[in-house]
Amino acid sequence: MAGIGFQLKQILKEQSLTSVFKTFGYSAVLSSGPWVISMIIILGIGLSNIYLSTAGDSKDIMLKASVTYVSALALSSIFTGFLQLPFTRFTADRIYEKRDYLILPNFLGTLIVTITLAFAIAMPLGLFLFDSQSNLFVLLYISLFVILSCVWMANILAASLKLYKLVILFYLIGYASIYGCSILFKEYEIIGLLLSFLIGNSILFMLLFLGIVYYYPSFNPKNKTFIRFDMFKQNYGKFYWKLGWSGMFYNIAIWIDKVIFWYTPIVGYMVIDKLHASMVYDFPIFLAYLSIIPGMAIFFFRLEVDFASAYDKFYRAIVKNGTLSQIKKFKQEMILAVKRSTQEILFVQGLFNILLFLSAETLFELLKLPKLYLPLFYVDVIGVQLQLGFMSVLAYLYYLDRQKEALIYTFLFVLLNIVLTGISIQLGPYFYGYGFSITLLILFVASIHTLNNILQELDYETFMLQ
Repeated sequence: MAGIGFQLKQILKEQSLTSVFKTFGYSAVLSSGPWVISMIIILGIGLSNIYLSTAGDSKDIMLKASVTYVSALALSSIFTGFLQLPFTRFTADRIYEKRDYLILPNFLGTLIVTITLAFAIAMPLGLFLFDSQSNLFVLLYISLFVILSCVWMANILAASLKLYKLVILFYLIGYASIYGCSILFKEYEIIGLLLSFLIGNSILFMLLFLGIVYYYPSFNPKNKTFIRFDMFKQNYGKFYWKLGWSGMFYNIAIWIDKVIFWYTPIVGYMVIDKLHASMVYDFPIFLAYLSIIPGMAIFFFRLEVDFASAYDKFYRAIVKNGTLSQIKKFKQEMILAVKRSTQEILFVQGLFNILLFLSAETLFELLKLPKLYLPLFYVDVIGVQLQLGFMSVLAYLYYLDRQKEALIYTFLFVLLNIVLTGISIQLGPYFYGYGFSITLLILFVASIHTLNNILQELDYETFMLQ
């Protein structure tokens, strides 16, 4: 992804206020991707229902559709989490080997595996979750699960395309289609909303797919096979199981506290068949996640510009027999890039959070949310900021190929989030959200310590432990 970092850096060199907004605007959209943007669209449709409709049935339909969509979003992200990081690593290795002609055939092969497994998971899941809904409803859910899984996989390559402006346009078209279709199919109620989500995400996937096909070479004399499954074969190195499990654990962990609240009788309630929600927990954590967009933009930019550049120089110096002083210098640049990134994320996101705290009451009035949820919202905002910090440390661990450490921390994320969320619910309403936030505080502090030790010993381990 360093190609994007280079282009973003070129924009910033224009040294104007517009260039700053453009650079971090692009970074915000590319780093947010389908997950956060989907949440914004759901919020937009929800606000339309609040202000343009007075019927209670309309709001109930919106809630049921949103919960159904979020369940598909969550479960598809967990499922594809097992494939995303291994495919990213496979792609990076082929680019390093200058065999990028293998990327598109393997992307097509991975898509076939993804669609097959997604259908195999979604069909029994849809029948189990929605036993009282129509066949059309279940069919839409299965289709939505499959297409979202494809969007997750396509987004991996799309986010690395140098045609980043086109990718952002694809996001805009796809999610604007969801909003437009939700208005067009309003009379069809929940079926219309699910159809809107399906159409918009299908458009997004097709556009991302076409962008990938256009960008990556599809034919080379050395490769005459249009569809390949090399990622799963031993002749291109073994499958990256640690990356697969850590990707899945991370996605499980970011949803598990919500699931616990959904299915705890004190705070959760049934919305549609076997799908539950938690009025107490969902809205504050939902808004809190939207608040980290500025921090994600900073992180994405610093990772792809500063750290990627220093990382590349460090390993090029090693491979091309650089001097010891050069190697130490580039290692120090990597350490400084990590420090600068972490400091800027905490500062920018912290400043944004302060402004958010000061305007929280007005925001809750605008969204017509009870102010009783404000304390939980404050705790969740701090928690997602810590999650952003932890996510950035994981990214550095993946860059440094410390798969074991990343796997341990993502597993601990799942375990601690389950235990501490359960304890927080037992302690009562004043402690809701603390389980999630304390989990991220522990992991962020511990992972920063681990990363620091790895970076300090990086040159020693590179040479002495080979």
